[in-house]
Amino acid sequence: MSHIKLVLRNNRRTFVKTLSYYALHIVVAACVAFAVTGDWLAALTLSLLEPTVQAFAYFAHDKVWARLRLQRLRTLIKTGSYYAVHLIIATGVAYVVTGDLIAALTLSLLEPTVQMAFFYVHEKIWDRNAARETAGQMAVSLNPANS
Repeated sequence: MSHIKLVLRNNRRTFVKTLSYYALHIVVAACVAFAVTGDWLAALTLSLLEPTVQAFAYFAHDKVWARLRLQRLRTLIKTGSYYAVHLIIATGVAYVVTGDLIAALTLSLLEPTVQMAFFYVHEKIWDRNAARETAGQMAVSLNPANS
């Protein structure tokens, strides 16, 4: 159990970030799936199943990107790489749920494209928050009263 606590403690920010993206993903996925299928049951199933699978992929993707120190166009390149991961997973999950290759392909192209815009905004918000935290920590460590 202590190993799990250590993993949770060492990855707290990534877990919270992943959960916030998971919630956003469910809402967007349900709306897009209903628009394509016209079926609320399929839309709800897809909106819960597909983002759950994607959350694991997102976590792994974010951990890899945390090791890369690209500064220029980082968020844009990271968004593009996640789009490719998302596309593959979305096609597979949509086909399993619908059994319809055309619907699966439509969903796998449309839903990640819509998600990409939300991913970019989500990423910018988290980057801005991280920058604020870093600036706040630096201000505290530079304050002579804290010595």
